[in-house]
Amino acid sequence: MFQLIQQNDGLSIGVFGIGGCGCNTLNSIFEQRESEQAHLYSVNTDKVVLEHTQSDEAVLIGAELTHGYGAGADPKVGLQAAEESKDQLLTLINGCDIILCATGLGGGTGTGASPYIAQLASEQNKPVIFVATLPFSSEGQFRSNIAQAGLNELKEHANAVITLPNDQLIEVLGNDIGLFDAFKHSNQILHSLIKSLIDMLCYQGLINVDLNDFAKIMDCQGDAVLGVGKCNDESELTTALDSALNNPLVNQVDMSSSTGVIIQVNCKDEISLGSYNLITDTVRQQVSSNALVICGVSKIESLSTNYELLVIATGASSKMVIDDLNKDKQPEEKEPNKAKPETTDIFDIPAFIRNQAPAPCTK
Repeated sequence: MFQLIQQNDGLSIGVFGIGGCGCNTLNSIFEQRESEQAHLYSVNTDKVVLEHTQSDEAVLIGAELTHGYGAGADPKVGLQAAEESKDQLLTLINGCDIILCATGLGGGTGTGASPYIAQLASEQNKPVIFVATLPFSSEGQFRSNIAQAGLNELKEHANAVITLPNDQLIEVLGNDIGLFDAFKHSNQILHSLIKSLIDMLCYQGLINVDLNDFAKIMDCQGDAVLGVGKCNDESELTTALDSALNNPLVNQVDMSSSTGVIIQVNCKDEISLGSYNLITDTVRQQVSSNALVICGVSKIESLSTNYELLVIATGASSKMVIDDLNKDKQPEEKEPNKAKPETTDIFDIPAFIRNQAPAPCTK
């Protein structure tokens, strides 16, 4: 069982952006952060990226090894850089109750440093959740192999790993959406997760999910379902639940093998007993009869919608085979009425595109 820090000023959630992709994710959620209990930490071998990342604290790992010029797409360098900066990382990790990490797999820093950071957190008995992007198949088999190896190692140490294959951005959002908007849409998944976790653990509820409940579910290692669904009308709760369980941008997992589940219902006013039972029964029917299911309900007047559902299922097995990312896919008919996200603010170019530009003359 995890040993959680009991702080007078409340829960501390550490949000780590690791590598270029992870740092870009922090940029997209920094201005949207609504709670002082979420602390953002950018971790990279590239000094230039860190200088342009919005976070509470920036950690340049492997300064003596890379001199701040990045890992050169080599995961071994990313690992060695993290090992060099072990003490800095441990200081941040030990100041957190729960750790959420955003990273991109297929390059150097994210692929190499992420499993090591997960290992450090595990050794300190901290619940650690990773959201990891996987490269486009157009980036080639080499990057895909690196990503797969990194993902396998990451799963050995993290309590939950949610994967977002970049190819699914095209499948779901279409070819015409702007590149920046597509990644912004993907990063919103992490922001929703962070906010919902804070709401669940920090607000006094009619039925509370406390830190020990959360830690117990996170002890069920394996693939995970972490989803958030929102709606304004109580009649739309089943649709919101389906959105939480089946986000098309997230690598789908088989919930029937889950051994631990948290269902959190947040509402502005009140939810009917019938709707609450419908939500819990729907989730229970999708998992093993022996799974530990913990439910919570909180009234939060500051919600952006009337109802918000958070589902966390751990100990599951993946449906999708990552090795198939580079196989040719048959074109599928797209639904004509599928809505596209609205244009949002532009954020930093993802690292894999930035790295394709000519290197600065100072390097």
